[in-house]
Amino acid sequence: MIKFLTEINQMLWGRGLICLLLGTGIFCLFYPDLQCLKSFGCLFRKSQKSDHKNSGRIPVFQSCMTSLAAAMGTGNITGVATALTLGGAGAVFWMWISALCGMGLIYAENVLSCRYRSAQASGAAAYLRYGLHSPLISGIFAVCCIAASFGMGNMTQSHAMAEILSASFQIPEWLTGLIIMIVLFLIISGGSERIAKFSSVMIPVITGIYLLCSMIILFIYRENMPSVWSGIFRSAFGIQAVGGGISGTAVKYAVSVGVRRGVFSNEAGLGSSGLLHGQADSDTPEVLGLCGMLEVIADTFICCTATALVILSTGALKTGQNGTVLVLSAFRSGMGVLADWILPPIIALFAFCTLAGWSFCGMNALQSLIQNRKYLKIYQILFCIAALTGTVMKLEIVWTLADIANACMAYCNLPTVMLLLPETRNRCTA
Repeated sequence: MIKFLTEINQMLWGRGLICLLLGTGIFCLFYPDLQCLKSFGCLFRKSQKSDHKNSGRIPVFQSCMTSLAAAMGTGNITGVATALTLGGAGAVFWMWISALCGMGLIYAENVLSCRYRSAQASGAAAYLRYGLHSPLISGIFAVCCIAASFGMGNMTQSHAMAEILSASFQIPEWLTGLIIMIVLFLIISGGSERIAKFSSVMIPVITGIYLLCSMIILFIYRENMPSVWSGIFRSAFGIQAVGGGISGTAVKYAVSVGVRRGVFSNEAGLGSSGLLHGQADSDTPEVLGLCGMLEVIADTFICCTATALVILSTGALKTGQNGTVLVLSAFRSGMGVLADWILPPIIALFAFCTLAGWSFCGMNALQSLIQNRKYLKIYQILFCIAALTGTVMKLEIVWTLADIANACMAYCNLPTVMLLLPETRNRCTA
């Protein structure tokens, strides 16, 4: 069974989908009527104001933090370490390129989400139903999003939390799962407003602590930074350190790993960002589009880059380690044993924020399918039970099913974004 699912997953996430993601992102980024780069300054000024108060929606800042919570997770730390191990330093450069493409794509998604949202549906589910006029594809997207919320947004994250806390502090996995289940239910049972308030407090705090620790280490190893930056660009194009030759194999791995890391990091193209921003207290689509672009900057260009620079500047990549162990090794080089007390809780909290953010996505997707609110309570209970289950079971099949669900979301979303691009015409003048 797992072999069959793995083959399907590899087929769906082949070069075709990666090219579709990047191609759509580039097209959106430079689409003449969209002008998301040209009017960046104007949009930033408009984003400082909320259109109205007490509209039953959440503030724009809180929606941004909830979206960041769903996107960041453990991937910005352990995922970057894995990318460097597989693709070398050059993977960082291609991660930036894919994130740049993702900025245009996520801008278009959020603009469309705002223009087509209704009381019944938001995000990609809304513009698939009311823009594309296809309730069927909208329903398929919603079902896949709910499935992804239990996989990538839930069980894999709780498993990562239990694993790192067990390895660092010998806390039993089942106890971590029980605590996650209780605290998570207390948060998500309060609905979108409580989730948004939690994210708006937690994400800035843990991100700030993580970046501060990263800056301290980078300052300690500041003499290594020139060679780190040159190594990133040389490796990105396969330029050998001796003789100036170019390795095609090195380029291939750097591009493949870097692009995939960038795509998975900010979730551009999946349509999940629009589900979160569809609840924002703003009727200006371009403002929500700008928020999406700023999230990509915070997620990939800042947090992922900070992780990569710490690993490369400390020389930890040469140890042959991978994942969380590699990151811990890099942080120990600059902070000593203090890293063992700071980094594991930060990784665990990032994962917990992803749980809260993806529950928001799942509830919005469910609401677009079924209007009866009693089913939201059932979803919340099942979501919390799944978080407990994820801490004590092997997740190979869960990862595979989640990847398949994400791919289906992208296949539903990307062609529709291309078709509806004329509807994203920018009304903001500089």
